[in-house]
Amino acid sequence: MLVGRVTGNVVSTNKVDTLRGAKLLIVQPVVLETLEMKDDYVVCVDDVGAGEGDLVFCAYGSSARQSDTSKKVASDYTIYGIVDSINMRGTRTYDKAKEAEACSWQK
Repeated sequence: MLVGRVTGNVVSTNKVDTLRGAKLLIVQPVVLETLEMKDDYVVCVDDVGAGEGDLVFCAYGSSARQSDTSKKVASDYTIYGIVDSINMRGTRTYDKAKEAEACSWQK
């Protein structure tokens, strides 16, 4: 699994039939301890209604095609969830409820 921040979307008019109607989002992976964004991007099929700014977790490879809605989709990355909180080593490193007034992902 990969955890990352949704930073944008992709619009494609011409694509394979299995991607027709799919919402494509750009996800930038993060370092879990600091939530610092890595210098990398992936395009993911959105399976959960995520939006720009959301912290999400994604499956990749053959695992990206294991949900009922993604099993016939031509994708190597699928967003499977929107993160509410992350606790590591007894410390909460992320809390979505507190992010509205402290969102720093755009810096």
